Amino acid sequence: MNFPFSIHRRNGFTLVELIVVIVIMSILAGFSAIAYREIAADLRMSSAINTVTAALDNARAMAIKNNRYVMTVFRPRLDADGTEQVIDIVVAEWSGDSANANRGDGDIWTYDRFTPVVGLPVRTIDGGVNVAGPGYGTGDDDTWWVSTYLPANTVVSDNEPFGSLVGVLYSPEGRVVVRNAESGADRIWVDFNNDGDQTINAVEVVDWPWPSPLPSIGSYFDLEIPDGEPFISMTHILAVFNETECRSSSDISSWTSAGLRDNAYTQYIDTTTDRIQFNRYSGVPLQ
Repeated sequence: MNFPFSIHRRNGFTLVELIVVIVIMSILAGFSAIAYREIAADLRMSSAINTVTAALDNARAMAIKNNRYVMTVFRPRLDADGTEQVIDIVVAEWSGDSANANRGDGDIWTYDRFTPVVGLPVRTIDGGVNVAGPGYGTGDDDTWWVSTYLPANTVVSDNEPFGSLVGVLYSPEGRVVVRNAESGADRIWVDFNNDGDQTINAVEVVDWPWPSPLPSIGSYFDLEIPDGEPFISMTHILAVFNETECRSSSDISSWTSAGLRDNAYTQYIDTTTDRIQFNRYSGVPLQ
């Protein structure tokens, strides 16, 4: 039988249709990648905050149990291949080890030496996240202090201004304080390797108990080398922040002084990061 028209079957897609499908899939893949990165970043930050909170709770419980001052210190460390920085959370305690020294002109200050708690595992925050605290150590309450970024200074010495270590100090009652009321000291350092000496940098080491008058050394708060043992800036406010994002959004080449570096970190933290504060009476961390 003959029909006045013919039926044509079309198999597959035209070139235009294929291009449209590829473009749509590319757009969806791009959105998926962005969403995945954001979710991964959020998970990393949540994990870091939980790790910090757990370490703080641990230190507080230890201070109450042992009836002594206990500190949580956030210390940077290079990973195995030396290219990425991670943050170790070290819990240290005071066993009554203090020293008096003349700062000059008869001005006597008291200094405390803390040591890591034996047998307590060190918690670690994965790379890309850091912890900051206001610079109470020198009265810079409106500036967020962030530890030295080790990868920048180990590849090229003094390539970037140094930063300072921050810590949370618990009293024997479990409250968060910024000085040791028993000794009167507000200059506290942690003897991380427990060798009895305070390591400032690769060439300067101060014997403990400190001599009087004090040796002439630069800023005792700066972490100049990975194994450095500077004074800790005690704080009752913490910020756990995305350091990778902060550094990528800043003009690091303009960080020609510690002040400019601290200001860049402060601006980022003030505008993007929530705080961890502490109950005034119980010392329990609050988010």
